[in-house]
Amino acid sequence: MKMYEAILEILEKKGNASIPVICQEMSEQDHSIVSERQDLVEPSYIQTLVSSNNELFLVKDDIVSIRPDKEPVMMTVVLHGYPGPEMRVRIDFKKNTFTYFEWHLDSKASGPLKAGTFGSVEDFKKKLYLLRIWEWEEDYQTEGIVVDGTSWSVELKTKGKTYESRGLDSFPKQWKEFCKAVSALVGKKFSC
Repeated sequence: MKMYEAILEILEKKGNASIPVICQEMSEQDHSIVSERQDLVEPSYIQTLVSSNNELFLVKDDIVSIRPDKEPVMMTVVLHGYPGPEMRVRIDFKKNTFTYFEWHLDSKASGPLKAGTFGSVEDFKKKLYLLRIWEWEEDYQTEGIVVDGTSWSVELKTKGKTYESRGLDSFPKQWKEFCKAVSALVGKKFSC
């Protein structure tokens, strides 16, 4: 686990936290992120880490928080390829729940999801921070005419902003990794 991921985890659990509180939590929780020669994480190191990651963290009066425009609240993902299926996932990060919907034009619909085969919204959220969806372009299109292509859209609502991205037969470079994360969450292959 990277240090900034550990900070994110602490902020997710505790909300906004002071640098000394983050240091204490990191020193107590996971010794794999603290070197063997060092029992405590130094406040100056945390200060440097969050300052250098100012795209993700906000520091005011020694209190660290996740930037409101990077803190997920809700996400909707739609994927459709001809002749189908159409898949929709709606993730509520505040309630820690998701809804998966699959629509088939033919009668070859797969069976219902089995209990215990899906992942956690918390794990998905961690992957979401790594994928930096807020940096995706608004529109991805291939050159020329597309007749039976794959269309998709992603809407990410954060506390401070809504990010929308969509495409037709063209995808962001992190698309496969994103689909893998969605697949792990819903417990079914998520791709056309």
